[in-house]
Amino acid sequence: MSRPRTLSVAVDHILPAAPETVFRALTEPDLYARWMGPEGSTTTVQEMNVVPGGQFAFVVSLPNGVSVRLSGTYLEVDPPRRLVHTWQVEGEEAVTTVTIGLNPFDAETHVVLTHEGFTDEIDLLRNKGGWEHQLDRLARLLETDLPDQ
Repeated sequence: MSRPRTLSVAVDHILPAAPETVFRALTEPDLYARWMGPEGSTTTVQEMNVVPGGQFAFVVSLPNGVSVRLSGTYLEVDPPRRLVHTWQVEGEEAVTTVTIGLNPFDAETHVVLTHEGFTDEIDLLRNKGGWEHQLDRLARLLETDLPDQ
């Protein structure tokens, strides 16, 4: 019996901060909550144990009253270069994997985010757009509220 074909998406982005600062925004609950989720939503980080095998969980409350819980397990933590974790939306069976590579680029950071393990094209496209939006929100946070220290 063959396994279903899996799909992945990659998003490249330049962020206006050093990798150390970007890594903080990816791994500190108070900072993460400020950029994760759609515009107008509120994100509450419930757990964030950023070590291999550690868990994370957060809830995104949308303006229409719907809340979505996401969780995962950190598989690889290599500050400030790389972060790998699983990703699961509560109520869905699929468990996917997110890999975030952070590379110095002048005084900024070149981010390569790969999200893999999708079996559905629509989920793939929705997540690609979501990650592009999230990285734009992260860039705005880094530009205005979190200058390099």
